[in-house]
Amino acid sequence: MITEPASSSPRLRRLHADMAAMRELVRGSDFITFADQGNPPDRYRVIYTCRGLAWDPLDEAPVIAEHHEGEFYLHRDYPRRPPQIIWRTPIFHPNILPPTEGGGVCIGGWTPSESLADLVLRVGEMIQFRSYNPEDVLNPQAAAWAETHAARLPVDDRPLAVYVA
Repeated sequence: MITEPASSSPRLRRLHADMAAMRELVRGSDFITFADQGNPPDRYRVIYTCRGLAWDPLDEAPVIAEHHEGEFYLHRDYPRRPPQIIWRTPIFHPNILPPTEGGGVCIGGWTPSESLADLVLRVGEMIQFRSYNPEDVLNPQAAAWAETHAARLPVDDRPLAVYVA
């Protein structure tokens, strides 16, 4: 059990609040789980089991994938700056790179008031192609595919969680 010291810093209070919000998020989700590190946690491996896309090199086309993982690191400047996210599983998305290409994730705008759980949901909606930014791409091939296949998107329209921040 993680206990919060009576006189903790704003960062520690935020880390505790994020842990509580993450627990609440997974209680309301059939598609999101996580493993954490630290006391309080500052590293999360988030596992999504919603439908997204991965690139199939044999067919040279995207295919449905239902297992996705990203590592969220809440560095010393968090929440003033967004968490660092590294993608750990194959993915085909305009704003997320697969691990073979560095695993970068472009989340767009960030405000310190956004909780980790809110960001985890936002990234999940990106996986589902419910949300993506065709103007600020990391993977031009995925952006071109999304533009020409817009009628097939999102690839998963199921809600990721019943969750209130």
